[in-house]
Amino acid sequence: MLELNSVHKSFQSGMGNGRLALDNVSLSLQPEDFVTVIGSNGAGKSTLLNVIAGVFPVDSGQVIIDGQDVTGWPEHRRASVIGRVFQDPMQGTAGSMTIEENMAMALKRGERRGLSRGVLAKDRDYFRQNLSSLGLGLEDRLLEPVKLLSGGQRQALALLMATLSKPKLLLLDEHTAALDPRTAREIQELTNDVVKRGNLSVLMVTHNLRLALAVGTRTIMMHEGEIVLDVSDPERCEMTVSDLLERFHDARGERLSDDRILLEA
Repeated sequence: MLELNSVHKSFQSGMGNGRLALDNVSLSLQPEDFVTVIGSNGAGKSTLLNVIAGVFPVDSGQVIIDGQDVTGWPEHRRASVIGRVFQDPMQGTAGSMTIEENMAMALKRGERRGLSRGVLAKDRDYFRQNLSSLGLGLEDRLLEPVKLLSGGQRQALALLMATLSKPKLLLLDEHTAALDPRTAREIQELTNDVVKRGNLSVLMVTHNLRLALAVGTRTIMMHEGEIVLDVSDPERCEMTVSDLLERFHDARGERLSDDRILLEA
């Protein structure tokens, strides 16, 4: 479903010094794999998602999705096969546009857009049907601007929009991190439901080690641009956070020092 073959990505600083963000990364996802991605700040997690989404071109290596080599595809072309939800609820939706206008854009993601009516009656029925699955009453608010929604409602809408066109791959970039704990739990439960209903393949970045082990089917840990751990169920089901940190120590000969990831452990 997803294949990364020996991917390298570096960034040049203003001083002319280079930073290797992804170092010979290879990764394979099968259909319906739900992989959580953890690692300290600067480990390469967001760069990994950006390379897959086409935000950054790779220096070398291949990105293959559903058997198609998309390495040379720009971001807008990859949007036809990739859905993505960001950490900031404001980033995945247009606040000045209505709920139905946002969903109409999401439905046509990756397609050429001509001069036609923005929202068709059949599309509106489809939007209501999908919104009702959220259990938030948004199906009765299609004509309201998205800026009137709460952060949790807006992130729920962004999640629905990212999966509306049935992408081959869903990328979740710490999509619950900006929410209060209760709302974060609700959005994660909703995520699990949406993924299961859609039989989606998922890469989910998180700093929360407990969450990384509790959801999905597989967990990978990144460090200094490399994948240093890759643990799948059923082995993963028996692991604790302490086990995970110990496995990292065994693999790297050092302890994690990132305050944020340890606080959330």
